[in-house]
Amino acid sequence: MKIYLALTIASLKMYFRNKQALFWALFFPLLIMIIFGIMNFDRYNSPNVGIYDAADNQASQALIQALQGNSDQKLLSVTVDTLEEIHHELEFGSSRGSIEIPANYGVPGEFAEIKVTYDERFQQERAVISTILGQVTDAVFKEVNQVPDEYRVENAIGITEAVITGQGQGFKAWLIPGIAAMAIMQTGLFTVVFTLVRFKSQGVLRRLKATPIGASHFLAGQLTTKAIVVVLQTYVLVIVGAIVLGVSVGNGRLGAWFDLTILALLGGALFIAIGLAVSGWAKNEETAAPVANIISMPMMFLSGVFFPLSVMPDWLTQWSQFLPLTYLADGMRAITVEGAAISTLGSELLGLGIWIVISFVIATKMFRWE
Repeated sequence: MKIYLALTIASLKMYFRNKQALFWALFFPLLIMIIFGIMNFDRYNSPNVGIYDAADNQASQALIQALQGNSDQKLLSVTVDTLEEIHHELEFGSSRGSIEIPANYGVPGEFAEIKVTYDERFQQERAVISTILGQVTDAVFKEVNQVPDEYRVENAIGITEAVITGQGQGFKAWLIPGIAAMAIMQTGLFTVVFTLVRFKSQGVLRRLKATPIGASHFLAGQLTTKAIVVVLQTYVLVIVGAIVLGVSVGNGRLGAWFDLTILALLGGALFIAIGLAVSGWAKNEETAAPVANIISMPMMFLSGVFFPLSVMPDWLTQWSQFLPLTYLADGMRAITVEGAAISTLGSELLGLGIWIVISFVIATKMFRWE
C-alpha cells in the first residue's frame, strides 16, 4: 500500500509539473467554455444596419439611438458611416440594410423622406428592420417635436424602400480568409518558437556563432523559409477553399492575388516577430508552449475567424477589434470576398504596422542566442 501511495504521489507531482499537460487538460477547456459562454449564441442577434446621417442634428441622433435600443433590449446593430461605405457594406459585407436620413430630417414644417435599401436575399432581416424603423421613427418624431400621441406624422416623415441583390457569398466565403489568417498566425508563431527554443536549448545557435555561417545568417534563412511557407499555405488554403466551397476570390480580379501575397507577408512578419519574442524569453519548450498558446488561443476565437464579431458583447468587441489577428483577418476578407485593393485597407494596414513595430521592439529586447 505504501508503495502504491508513493507511486501515485510521484505520478501526480510529475503530471502537475508538466505545463503542457496542464494547459491542454485544464486551461484550454476553460478558455473554450468561457469564450463560447460569453458569445451567448441563443440570444437575439440584431440585424446589421448602416446609417448615413445627412441631418446630423438632435432629431437624427435621437432616431439613431432609438434604432440601436438600449443595453436591456438591443434592436439593431447600427454603424453610422458615409453613404458610399454603407452601400458597400450592404452589397459586399454583413450589413442587411442601409438607412439614409435626409438633411431636412427634424426640420419643422418640412417633409423628410427616409430611404431604406435592403438585400433581397434576407427577407427575415428585412421584415425586422422595416418593423423597427416604422415604430421607432413615429415615436421619436413625436417625442422630439412634442407631438401628441393621437396625431399622425405621415405628412412630416416618409419612408421609401428599395432592394438590391448583394454580391456577398455567405458564410463559406467569409470563413476562408479567416482560416487562412489563423494558419499564418500558427505558422509564424509556433514554428519559430519551437524551432529556436529547441536550437537554443541544444546549443545549436551558440555553436553557429563560431562558424563562418554565423547565427544571424542562420536566423535570416529560417525567417525567409517561414515567409515562403506562409505565402504558399495561404494560396493553398484559399484556392482549395474556393474550389471545394464554390466561391470566387477577389471578384475575379487578378491583382487580388498580389495584394493577398503582400498582406500574408505582413501577417507572417508580425507573428514571426511575436514568435521571436516568446522564444527569446522562454528557456525551454515546456515554458514556451503554454505562452504561445495563451497568445494564440484568445485571438483564434476573439478575432472573427470562425464567427462575426457582432455575436460578441459590445464590451468585448471594443478591444478585440484591435487584436493583431483581427486586422489580418479583416484585411484578407476584404481582398478575397469584396475584391478590395490593398491600397484601400488603411485601418488594417495601420493596425498591422503598429503591431509589427511593437512586436519587433519586444523581440529585440528579449531575444537571446543562448
